[in-house]
Amino acid sequence: MTPLPELTARSDALLENARFTTLATQGPGGPWASTVNYVPLREPLRLLWYSLRRAQHSRNIEDDPQVSGSIYLTGLPGLGLDGAQFTATARAVEPDELDELSDWYYERNFPDEQVRREWRLPLDEFRGEGHRRFYLLEIRQWWLLDIDQWLVDKNDQRVAVPLDALSGPRKSADDSTAGAR
Repeated sequence: MTPLPELTARSDALLENARFTTLATQGPGGPWASTVNYVPLREPLRLLWYSLRRAQHSRNIEDDPQVSGSIYLTGLPGLGLDGAQFTATARAVEPDELDELSDWYYERNFPDEQVRREWRLPLDEFRGEGHRRFYLLEIRQWWLLDIDQWLVDKNDQRVAVPLDALSGPRKSADDSTAGAR
């Protein structure tokens, strides 16, 4: 069995480097999968992204906040890939959270200030009748591809990773508090 520190390190690498997750939502029209560009937050483990309010996954989240998803990376050493699956609860960001969370999203997604200014959308688009919303997804369960077992028997299985191993603050080279939000 893979030791917890290795599972934690692999999970952190996925969360910090993949940047895209495929969300599975359920609505009146049935299931729907959508890929969104996220940034991670910790304590508790959450993913933050924005989407159009009229997007199918946004409408589905309004109807049923229970979601699942996957994150993966390819081109890695060893097996060449790694991936995680999760279950979560998603919701639109509340107006009183918008300033702080939008700052966090843009700072993490676009570290270069010039690029950030080019990509940053006016917050009015995220308020009231604006056509966009930021969304927060709080992870409830997390699994990784069981690479060790796959190397033994080629069975595609998952191994659960305890959330408390993933929720603590993370440090980056350029910000000692990165991920602590």
